[in-house]
Amino acid sequence: MYKTMKHVKHGKKLISLLLSAAVAMSMTLSTVMTPLAASSSVSDLRQKLQELQSEQEKVNQQLKDAQSNKADAEALKTQLEQQKALILSQISNLSEQIGSLDEEIVNKQDEIDQKQQEVDQKQAEYDQRWADFKDRMRAMQRLNDGGSIALLSSATNLYQLLTFATTLDQIVNKDEDTCQQLENEHAELEQQRAELEQAKADLEATQADLETQKTALDGKTNELAQNISQTDANISAADAEIEANKAALIEANKAVDKAAAELDAALNAANQAYGNASIQCSLDFGRPLATYKYVSCYFGGNGHRGTDYAAPGGTEIYAVSGGVVTAAAYHWSWGYYVQVYHGKDDNGNTYSTLYAHMNSAPVVSVGQPVEKGKILGYVGSTGNSTGNHLHLEMKVNNVLVNVMNYLS
Repeated sequence: MYKTMKHVKHGKKLISLLLSAAVAMSMTLSTVMTPLAASSSVSDLRQKLQELQSEQEKVNQQLKDAQSNKADAEALKTQLEQQKALILSQISNLSEQIGSLDEEIVNKQDEIDQKQQEVDQKQAEYDQRWADFKDRMRAMQRLNDGGSIALLSSATNLYQLLTFATTLDQIVNKDEDTCQQLENEHAELEQQRAELEQAKADLEATQADLETQKTALDGKTNELAQNISQTDANISAADAEIEANKAALIEANKAVDKAAAELDAALNAANQAYGNASIQCSLDFGRPLATYKYVSCYFGGNGHRGTDYAAPGGTEIYAVSGGVVTAAAYHWSWGYYVQVYHGKDDNGNTYSTLYAHMNSAPVVSVGQPVEKGKILGYVGSTGNSTGNHLHLEMKVNNVLVNVMNYLS
């Protein structure tokens, strides 16, 4: 009987232990599954945000390209308009020169016509003198044929008789001199007329050359006008593309902002998942780095979410206070990062910190308890970063605050 009662007591004790273990296991599984679910949600949202941000960058680049294309087209248009203005100025100068040459050619033709009249007049004088000379020569020929005897017999004194031959020679010489003078004057006038003709021909050749230049410039002007028209069309197309990309960027920004808010909410939810753990925040926050060069970017500047501490790559990153790791992953902007939930203070305010741009995967994992000064990872420049530094964020009651107001 005693043995039976003893076995019953032992059986009840065993059942009680099994029930206790089952309850404990259930609580443990509940505690573990909730963070795992939250972690999965954060991962999905992080992937979604990364895809949206990639699309945002693509649209933003398209907008920049369109703006660059417009700027290039406007610069080209300015250059073409300057070339067109220069050519129009050259055409205007050529037109003035051609007009001036027209006037010179008309004046030169007038001079040629006037000179031709002088040549014709001199030729008429020459022809008349030559005709008179030939008449006298025929008369003298008749004298030689016998008429001279009758002429000599008509002399009334010795002087007339003696000077008769001399007078005939003087008449002949005078006619020869006059004809030679007329011939020389005629040749000189012909030379002057030929020079005027050559001057006119030179002017006409110059004018023809200027006309050729003007024709070429007119063609260039038309070509530039077509290029300017095409450039205007390109500018209009770029304007339309810019407006379309601006509208698309607004929508992309909205989607990114929404996804970022969802990610923030998921990270906050990850903290909430560990909120049931009785973590008391001592508010004794220490430094995240043993040493650093300087603060390269302060909280709130141009919408900056945290504080950036410039430090050499590989510098150890410490938890500023004790808590539990609620996120340890990679994000396109943060790079490798860790989020630590520090629990609640006496007034029920919750605290968490986020450490970004680690040089490699964090050395802690989600759900791992950490103490103040625990190494979480090492300073790097992963994600959206331009140099080695630690990006540190703090949230109080899931709202971003300036972490420098809390660090000792």
